[in-house]
Amino acid sequence: MKPSLNFAAELVPVAYAVALLDLVEELGVPRHQLFAEARLRPEILDNPQGRLSFLDFNQLTSCALLRCDEPALGLLLGQRLNVSTHGILGYAVLSSANLGKAIQFALKYYRVLGLTYELEMVEQGNRVELRASESMPLGPLGRFAAEGLLASLHTIARFLVGERLEGMAVGFAHAAPGYAERYERLFGVPVAFDQACHWLSMPSAYLERPMALANPATVQMCEQQCEALLSSLDVQDDLLTRVRRLLLARPGEFPDLDSAARALHTSGRSLRRHLSGMGTSYQQVLDEVRKKLALQYLTTTHLPLFEIAYLLGFSDPSNFRRAFKKWTGKPPSEYRVEP
Repeated sequence: MKPSLNFAAELVPVAYAVALLDLVEELGVPRHQLFAEARLRPEILDNPQGRLSFLDFNQLTSCALLRCDEPALGLLLGQRLNVSTHGILGYAVLSSANLGKAIQFALKYYRVLGLTYELEMVEQGNRVELRASESMPLGPLGRFAAEGLLASLHTIARFLVGERLEGMAVGFAHAAPGYAERYERLFGVPVAFDQACHWLSMPSAYLERPMALANPATVQMCEQQCEALLSSLDVQDDLLTRVRRLLLARPGEFPDLDSAARALHTSGRSLRRHLSGMGTSYQQVLDEVRKKLALQYLTTTHLPLFEIAYLLGFSDPSNFRRAFKKWTGKPPSEYRVEP
């Protein structure tokens, strides 16, 4: 199994550090001061295609927030992280057929950017919502990172559409900061705080907006490069966690492998291969989730066994009993009566 994503992984594009340093210098803090305080060598910026570790980038960010008299630094940085800043992924987005295809490509390959977020797109009636939740704890930098992410997404979406986004809605997981009015000025709408996750929402009609620079051949080339980049970076996308989260979100209506793959913006073949490389399979992950839910239902509720079986996707309670005994070595009735 590949190692888990960690703060020592060199995945953050140098372009992000350059954008941050340029912004900080404009705010009156010399970049050499930040390098010294963050204990980083200026040479790390010599390679435009280079990468920083999460640890180095977070240290640089912490020093920037400390030295700049600018609480909304994340919002300002996000507006500078435009299509070109995101390298090959940004190029692919720009060349996509329409905004919907651009978002789908970004969701599939956003890990080439070293983002410490899980991203997903959820369609709700005539609206579409892009959600982001931390894939690793960011602590005090969480608000800065979320501001940068959503501000960048909003800036890019406006650029791709070519006009102000009507019907936009925005939400952040953190509490409203003292400068909350600056969020509204940036996004152009009142912003919700203390949400379950960070999100951007817009009318689904925008997904059909064609891109002026659409080029299928370019998108195909970018996809090949993104695949190669993911492989060379050895990015552990915590796919196992994403599959488990997907299954736990749909108890009783567990998707099959192909449906799960589509929800995770990949193919069934690719999902099967990734899970095999992690030493498991989709069926094994599904059984693990069912076992976890079964134990939870048995120990925290008084639901009859036939209802628990139904909630776990078993049409026949006897099949649930056999499966549970296989998982734990004892029938569910015995498990429930134990203290």
